[in-house]
Amino acid sequence: MRHSNSTRINAVPRIVAAVGGFMALLGCNLAPAQLPPFLSDVEDTTAFIAVPTGQAWINAPAAIVVTERGLTNSREQRIGLVNQTAVRGDNMMTLRARVVDGQMQGRFRYEEFLRRIGGLPAPFTAMKSGDLLTGEDALGMYLWAENRIGSNTICVLGLRRLDTGMRQMPGDTNVLDVMMRNCVNGDVDAALEPMMASSIGNAAGAAAASAEGSIQMLSPLAGPTP
Repeated sequence: MRHSNSTRINAVPRIVAAVGGFMALLGCNLAPAQLPPFLSDVEDTTAFIAVPTGQAWINAPAAIVVTERGLTNSREQRIGLVNQTAVRGDNMMTLRARVVDGQMQGRFRYEEFLRRIGGLPAPFTAMKSGDLLTGEDALGMYLWAENRIGSNTICVLGLRRLDTGMRQMPGDTNVLDVMMRNCVNGDVDAALEPMMASSIGNAAGAAAASAEGSIQMLSPLAGPTP
């Protein structure tokens, strides 16, 4: 009995060592789970590319450059507009098409949208959501603000959301969030015109994007506004 007990006791370390070696070997052969990249990582690594102005998702006669990129379940387009004023910075429209749950399609998430596009452009960088005015046209409500410079120059900031009940969406997306900074020598109606229903209600570029599917795209206007 003494010899038998000793044999069992001495065997324990060998069993533990064998199990430990097996687990170590098993661990070497197991790769860690591959998680999908965060949207912020995709945004940091996916560049814009210039596309023909005819591929703009809106009707923008004043467009001088259009850039685009594909992201995770979303696409982004930036349209540079003519700036004939002395105001520094670009007149720009940023359009972000996304896939959103049905119950959220009509809700414009101001802070999230600004975070994704890099914040508000000058001269509106310090503006809060409560400072925005509301307007309405054939496509529904939009938000806007104005900044008058001198006697004849006006800059406007406009934001709005469109969904599939209002117009065709790019690719397989179902909402389109829009931000515009436009400075003009003229009145507020002229400054807001590029984001009104007559301009933003439809465009051939959206149909082309639907046919092409998502793309990976860099541009002269790449990167979020600081």
